[in-house]
Amino acid sequence: MFYKPSTFSLSLITLAIISSNASFAENANDNEHQLDTVIIEANEITDSDTEVGSSVSNITTEDMEASLTTNLNDLLRYEPGVEATQDSRFGISSVNIRGLDGDRVKISIDGVPQADAYGPTSTYLRTGRNTVDLDSLESVNIIKGGDIVEGSGALGGVVKYRTKEPSRFLASDGDDTSVSLKAGYKSASNEFHETITVANRTGKTESLLLFTHRDSNETENHKGDAGSDKTVGMSRESVDPADNSSDNLLAKFQLQLDQNNRVGVVGEYFNSTSESTLYSESSATDEYGADDESERQRVGFFHENTNTNDIYDRLKWQLDYQNTKTTNKTTRSATNRLVDRFYEEEATSLKADLVKQLNLHQIRYGFNYDKKSLENLNKNTVSGTTSTTRFSPVADADIFGLYVEDNWAATDRLILVPAIRYDNYQYTTTGDEYIDSWGDNKNEALTAQLAAEFALTETYTVFGKTGSGFRAPNLDELYYYFANSAPYGSYQITPNPDLEPEESLFIEAGIRAQKAYGSAEFTAFYNDYKNFIEQVSLGTSATFSLGEYTNQNLTHVVIKGVEIKGSLDLSKSIDFLNDGWVLNGAIAYTEGDNLEDDEPLDSIAPLSAVMGLGYDAPSQEWGGQLNLTWVQGKQEEDISSSKQWLATSDYSLIDLTAYYKPTDSLTINAGLFNLTDEKYLNWNDIRDLSNSGTNLDRYTRTGRNVGVDATYTF
Repeated sequence: MFYKPSTFSLSLITLAIISSNASFAENANDNEHQLDTVIIEANEITDSDTEVGSSVSNITTEDMEASLTTNLNDLLRYEPGVEATQDSRFGISSVNIRGLDGDRVKISIDGVPQADAYGPTSTYLRTGRNTVDLDSLESVNIIKGGDIVEGSGALGGVVKYRTKEPSRFLASDGDDTSVSLKAGYKSASNEFHETITVANRTGKTESLLLFTHRDSNETENHKGDAGSDKTVGMSRESVDPADNSSDNLLAKFQLQLDQNNRVGVVGEYFNSTSESTLYSESSATDEYGADDESERQRVGFFHENTNTNDIYDRLKWQLDYQNTKTTNKTTRSATNRLVDRFYEEEATSLKADLVKQLNLHQIRYGFNYDKKSLENLNKNTVSGTTSTTRFSPVADADIFGLYVEDNWAATDRLILVPAIRYDNYQYTTTGDEYIDSWGDNKNEALTAQLAAEFALTETYTVFGKTGSGFRAPNLDELYYYFANSAPYGSYQITPNPDLEPEESLFIEAGIRAQKAYGSAEFTAFYNDYKNFIEQVSLGTSATFSLGEYTNQNLTHVVIKGVEIKGSLDLSKSIDFLNDGWVLNGAIAYTEGDNLEDDEPLDSIAPLSAVMGLGYDAPSQEWGGQLNLTWVQGKQEEDISSSKQWLATSDYSLIDLTAYYKPTDSLTINAGLFNLTDEKYLNWNDIRDLSNSGTNLDRYTRTGRNVGVDATYTF
């Protein structure tokens, strides 16, 4: 390790300060960046990649290709304060933003909300929210912190996936056809992946067909892959062996009816499978196996109208059908047992967004209606005899939301964005021979926020946002039922259909600077959450000698922190450097406390920092990036008392990526990751472990590894 973490962190802070220092403005030329324009012509209104008053990260497909991104871990590798949440068996399941994950982060694809997480048990059934292939994405927009316009679930933040458009592959006008082939390899999981993309424009129609296939094994830890290791139990150091595969299909067809009307249809199909031997859960006489599958299907229609009238300057509405299903099969050799469980969420979504310019006010408003059917079913087969149960009753969910937002240019330097939203949801359950209905649950919420930006000078802008948010409880929080009786005792998990929605009050403020040679941003945030849903013990009794448990609205949580990020064009700041040199940096610090239990919040990631030095040759034929990442260890005082044995150490990573374009049609990307072969634990990988006898070496991340891919377009 050739640098000290403290020096590294200080250098990033220095970067942010220097890149925004007015003394550098003397060298700024006429090409310096101006403040974002707020008022725009009606026929130029487009979806924005920025949110007034918020800290936003936008990751483009070019960013993903340059960093050889194949999964969520790769995508978020250089985003301090944002991480992927994963499980040793079920893989990457969600996104953690500022200490909140699962359904407390809103995730959508082309505006369509993704299925809720469902994981009422620690084994045998766990659904995630990671049913998207990143090769199909145009961009990923991450809004950190609350955002009421997105509705229920946007407590910790929002992740907006946008799928690729035909136009990105085609000439700016006229008939055109493009075909591209991409193939790559990642050594960390022995993954081979291939993508074929075909785009066409004929007259007023555009179409796109994109297909990706991936084959891989288990992702290595620092020791390597599973190899021939058959050690069983918690002492196992190797990862469990697995064979993984996925297929993703994206199809689009769009028609420009006339100057003001465009319609289109989209279809998505995603399927991933994983077969593994769970040596870590097995014993010498009882071998566990897993056969897991996740599938998502979506068909959608949209209509966009820009014919200015008294109601709107632009209208976009869409109707989507989406079905998401996870099936987890577990086998046990000793009892000749097969546990076959699934969770399925079928949804029809109608969404409309309108924009109207009224003098200095740009009014955005709209609504969404989602009709969902949710089902879980469990089959347990022992020696040929099958029993069937449910964890939750079959349920229908009706979700309605309505919002209004005013982007008001109060002066030529001040932007105010007030917004208000109304949400109403209802779960209706149906009992059957497997489980009682347990009753219905319904509630409503009125939330509001105010965002602002004020230009102090042409260089400096202060910004902030404050408001309230909420999250409706999900199916397993409301209705999870399980009873177990054995000679050693009995226990029960009892549903609570009277749960209230979780609530939040949030505030964030910051300052950003932007000049021709670079930009910087400092953000501080404070979030107060109430009615957190958490499982609690109701005590023991003669009936339940091992206890009775249920979910309740108990926890009061406070999360606060600061983030700094900056970018410096070294070629404009240092005279002797050629064009193409850029320095980027970011730091994120968050702390959280469960005030109900007077304990630290374990979902908070430790302090992290990233610095990247990049170069792009003026010819754009080659370039590369050197990234340095430092993460502070998770200290005992920042961990709840029962988890302090999991305390981790600091770690530092070095990654090197490069690209080469020998011709206009061919691009080759290569990367060397964890260059120094650092052995480390990621806190979010282990924070849910409960048995102190577990060998933590099994949870280390991959050591030195490589990746390469090539894309040919014709």
